[in-house]
Amino acid sequence: MKKMLVLLAAAVLVAGSASAQTAPANDQLVRQGPKGQGRLSITPEQRAELQSQRLTKQLGLSADQTTQVRSIALAEAQEMQAMRGNAGAGADRQAAMQSMKATRDKYDAQLKAVFTPDQLTKYNQLRDEQMERRQEGMKKGKLKTKSNS
Repeated sequence: MKKMLVLLAAAVLVAGSASAQTAPANDQLVRQGPKGQGRLSITPEQRAELQSQRLTKQLGLSADQTTQVRSIALAEAQEMQAMRGNAGAGADRQAAMQSMKATRDKYDAQLKAVFTPDQLTKYNQLRDEQMERRQEGMKKGKLKTKSNS
């Protein structure tokens, strides 16, 4: 009887620890790499949803515009994911970067066609600010690595 209880308790503990180690649900964002560093590992659908929500909030998009932005963002995210998969297969890095830039430009033009003139002005301003932040971050990162050498 005691052996049965011990075995049952052990089975419950093993089952509990195994379920605690399962992969996170698809609706959770997961950072890859040590200590949460790296890109967000999310599906193209999640990426499109996040982008459409962000732009709806920042630009005050209508429901119709939000739907159009979501579909454009989804197509872009799916195409970019396919390119990232192909780039890992040993393709030329420069060619892959140029291809991704062309894809971003194509979908950016589609997005801009959805916006009103005021929204487009605000969108361009937000994109410029984002680029400045990225460039500053890259400069700080390079300075840190140079000073560490």
